[in-house]
Amino acid sequence: MCGRFDTSHLTWADIHRQLSGFTNVRTAPLNLEPNDDVRPTTSQAFARLEDGDWVVEKGRWGLVPYWRSGKPLKDTVKGANDGWKMTTFNARCEGVATASTFKGAFARRRCVVPASAWYEWTGEKGSKTKHTFRRADDGIIWFAGIWDKATTTDAGEVTSFTILTGPSEGMLTDYHTRAPVILEPDDFGVWMDPANDPAEVMAAVRAERFGVG
Repeated sequence: MCGRFDTSHLTWADIHRQLSGFTNVRTAPLNLEPNDDVRPTTSQAFARLEDGDWVVEKGRWGLVPYWRSGKPLKDTVKGANDGWKMTTFNARCEGVATASTFKGAFARRRCVVPASAWYEWTGEKGSKTKHTFRRADDGIIWFAGIWDKATTTDAGEVTSFTILTGPSEGMLTDYHTRAPVILEPDDFGVWMDPANDPAEVMAAVRAERFGVG
């Protein structure tokens, strides 16, 4: 899975360079606010296409689907249990096309999420060991994602995203059964066009490109 990640080594120049290799970046330079402990529900940068250009914006990590519009994001009062409770910071690639929470975004609203690293933990509760996964070349990690937008009664318009995961491969299997789906810039064209079958891209975790620390 991918429950924490790191953006502390990202620069706008590097993000812009890699994105613009595919198509024009419409967004002005964005304040990335580097964070070495990105957690679900926090606001993070992702890139989507709009009229053929990249738009980089920030959204809630943990997808809130469009059909949540008209309802609260958080409980209206303590114990009301009317807020959005689903855990949606990851979406399994095996079911993303059919799951009610994700299928609309998968069909129409794909994105890429930049990171410096992600983390996994092993061991028993209370004495877990943290492992950091970075590219061997220290480059940007591009997670495959989908995004959505809902207008809630308490938080207003909420733009959000989730990161896709697939079965771990190679050395990653020593740390977790799931791993984020990793894209190369050469994959952007296949992934971002909903008319394409992204099955091959979604299956590529690419363990051989990562080092663990």
